[in-house]
Amino acid sequence: MLVIDCHDHIYHRKLAPMAVKSVGEFYEVNMACSGTAEDLVKYAQTSPIKKFVVNSVALTANTVKRLNTFVAEQCRAHSEFIGLGTLHPDMENADEEIERIISLGLRGIKLHPDTQKFNADSDKAMKLYEKFAGRLPLLIHGGGHRYDYSHPRRLERIEQCFPQLTMVAAHLGGWSIYDEAVPYMSGMRCFMDISSVMPFVSPEHTKELIRLYGADRLLFGSDYPMWDPMSEYEAFMKLGLSPEEQEKILYKNTAKIFGIDIENE
Repeated sequence: MLVIDCHDHIYHRKLAPMAVKSVGEFYEVNMACSGTAEDLVKYAQTSPIKKFVVNSVALTANTVKRLNTFVAEQCRAHSEFIGLGTLHPDMENADEEIERIISLGLRGIKLHPDTQKFNADSDKAMKLYEKFAGRLPLLIHGGGHRYDYSHPRRLERIEQCFPQLTMVAAHLGGWSIYDEAVPYMSGMRCFMDISSVMPFVSPEHTKELIRLYGADRLLFGSDYPMWDPMSEYEAFMKLGLSPEEQEKILYKNTAKIFGIDIENE
């Protein structure tokens, strides 16, 4: 079965060691991989995962353009990559950068309110969504027990305000607060990825959550370089889902959202 990994972070090779160290410290985990594009693309030769949706989040407004250029360059260099752009609520000329993101061939926007330090439903953020809703899908970090920036109730408000926005809430919408997220996410129509879920949740409960939300809403993601993509894939396959559920989560939903033709990309 062909597989798409919908959630991968990549860094310039010179900056990767520092970036990976910083992310590991932020999440208090031992990072599994190096974070470079050259490392990630190797999985296409050694695993069933043939496509990777890659991003690089801008922690400050003045790094947005540079990072979007970097991700686009990596997508041109590696046909296995599908790129997402980054934005920041404090940036100027967001309209221009959104047009540039589209012209660069990037397929969506990735935001991480916890590390970018803004409330997901703040006025500034809402103005950003208004600019690309209906044009580009949004992959957004969800949840977290330490911060309130990305709480599921904020994602719920975004969906209510922008029904035309295709949103993918990362980590079942509630990293580290998976069960707390259920009352919000179960009533929403947005998609969710399952990245950074299985390392923290038992296989039995992961399967329960997948069945609760339904395979039509879910996407496979590894959250590289935090976790090894192949190990995440193997853990997913051991959940005992039906072939139809596996196909939707591992390929079909991601391909539809990000416009991926796995035969011709």
